[in-house]
Amino acid sequence: MDGSLTINFTKRLKIFFTWSIISAVIVVAFKISKFDIFSLITGFSHSISLIREMFPPNFSRFDKILLVTFETIAIGFWGTVFGILLSLPLGLLSANNISQGLPYLVSKGLINFFRAVPDIMFALIFVTAFGLGPIPGILALSLATVGLLGKFYAEAIESIDKKPVEALESTGSHKLGIIRHAIMPQVFPLFMGYNFYLLDHNIRIAMVLGLVGAGGLGVELFTQMRSFNYQKVSAILIVVILIITLIDRASAKMSKNIIDGNFMSKQNKFINLMLIGIIILVSLISFFFIPFNLSEIFNGIPRILEFLRDLFPPKISEIERYLYLIIETVSMGITGTILAIILSIPLGILAARNITHYRVINIFSRETSNFFRAMPELMFALLFVAAVGLGPFAGVLAIALHTTGFLGKFYCESIENIDKKPLEAIDSTGAKYIQKIRHAVLPQIIPLFNSYNLYLLDRNIRASTVMGVVGAGGIGFELIMSMRVFDYQRALTIILLILITILIIDKISSWLRKKIT
Repeated sequence: MDGSLTINFTKRLKIFFTWSIISAVIVVAFKISKFDIFSLITGFSHSISLIREMFPPNFSRFDKILLVTFETIAIGFWGTVFGILLSLPLGLLSANNISQGLPYLVSKGLINFFRAVPDIMFALIFVTAFGLGPIPGILALSLATVGLLGKFYAEAIESIDKKPVEALESTGSHKLGIIRHAIMPQVFPLFMGYNFYLLDHNIRIAMVLGLVGAGGLGVELFTQMRSFNYQKVSAILIVVILIITLIDRASAKMSKNIIDGNFMSKQNKFINLMLIGIIILVSLISFFFIPFNLSEIFNGIPRILEFLRDLFPPKISEIERYLYLIIETVSMGITGTILAIILSIPLGILAARNITHYRVINIFSRETSNFFRAMPELMFALLFVAAVGLGPFAGVLAIALHTTGFLGKFYCESIENIDKKPLEAIDSTGAKYIQKIRHAVLPQIIPLFNSYNLYLLDRNIRASTVMGVVGAGGIGFELIMSMRVFDYQRALTIILLILITILIIDKISSWLRKKIT
């Protein structure tokens, strides 16, 4: 009896210390990221003035907007396609249940490296090598996709049922045969879901890469922002939101049908074939918007090798300042995620049709999530820099709103998929709305919520590394400036610090996931 009491006390003490450390980290993160409600309130009037200047939208350059819109879709599409082709072998080699030794270590290291380096950094490197245009954007997205998809693929492969693999191994089957017949049938639906998610994600990112001249709608958007042509900016943003919303809904529907095994069922066959046809049509049309010049690519390869040579040795003379900026970057990611969680919980609950029975509220909540998700963080950051000034607080607000779009959707889907019996039981007692959520909904969804929160925290710390590009705090400004002034040794130091930080965050995130999910 005494032994069990001691074990329970020790367990509670560990939980207490874990949450105390988490709480302390959150408080410090809010302080370092300069979270200031007063600045937000005083900056609100600036935001309203900026929004007023955006109306009415000016579509006088609609032909130009349409042209670069197709170019953006083409960059996102082909970046995803090439990323998938590279991710598949790396994902297989970095799964610890089918790969060991040097191939495992090398592929795992490559995936971690591609995840750590911001996509905008890859874009800068390729712009330096190949010049302005969509080709650097496609190459940058391909490598960034490997960092995400390679990890997703490896995790999916590591979670497969081992029995089919063992059965084929006992017959002396070749490795490729085992992959083809025992592994791929189990992971294919998940892989397709990841691919559609990355397509949606990459088209968003393609809009941002224009900031460094890597083609697409971003070039036009940032040109108009710098020229203070806000009515033209709002026209571009309307096009961005419409495109992202359409792609998001189409990809979500297709990935859900694939995962549920209903992709070619009678009720979904026509719509899914139509969507596939549209994707094929867009891919063919996009060839006309990508000036593919093989000789330019070959000529750019020596410039990349020269760039890699110039990176060494890393310059560590300002290491202390970079370390502080890394801490600021991590703090921005933490603060933005906490704010997003606070905003997303009511949004997800109001969007869930099984507990909120007012259609107008459902639609409003869902469209709010879609809007926040459609706007890339850097676009929000540009608006918040105008509202609250330069610094990490603008980056925090940008991350918070964009993440709210994702978490609001994830929370809504989790709530709609709960077991209905506890809800119906509590409903029959005449319980109030808040009581139903407290006793029937939250106990079922907390583990999933924690998992989503940790995933978004991991992602947001990466996103924070590029907020400095538009003056919204963090290490991003130093990274981009070191590239622009050709101080590549300083850039390497920053990249290595980001890489180490991402690896540490990844380990902490995995540990927390085991502790609180």
